[in-house]
Amino acid sequence: MNIKKWTPLSLSVLTTLVLCAAYPTPLVAQAPALGDPVTTVPVAQDGINIRLVNQTTDTITYEALGDTQPRRLTPTADITLQQINTPATLTFFYEDIPKDRQTGVGLLQTAINFDETTGVLDIIIRPTNDLDADVSNLTVEANGNVFVF
Repeated sequence: MNIKKWTPLSLSVLTTLVLCAAYPTPLVAQAPALGDPVTTVPVAQDGINIRLVNQTTDTITYEALGDTQPRRLTPTADITLQQINTPATLTFFYEDIPKDRQTGVGLLQTAINFDETTGVLDIIIRPTNDLDADVSNLTVEANGNVFVF
């Protein structure tokens, strides 16, 4: 007959086990790494100014989340959004062309420039067939870092 012997645990080991079970390590959500910013802009207390330029042959729908409702930007038109709060996220996409990443239809790319004389962040939206160049979101962080994705 096999008899199992139990070894008593010390009080400190028992205390540690009880505390670990009672207070598990919390999971901390981390934002995905965005990489390097495409540019950095100065941020004023009253926000930033962004000029969108539609260099496509179709209407673009855009929205500054939390600052505007969805709006339309017709072909070859431009609009300046004033005093956009930071952090800011701007979305844009073709109004009537569904995005199809397999065929390369409905993809957009941007050229971004900060005009120091006017203090305006210029975002030029152009069509592309290159999946790697496709973007539909722009984020300006509170520190002025600008990311596109």
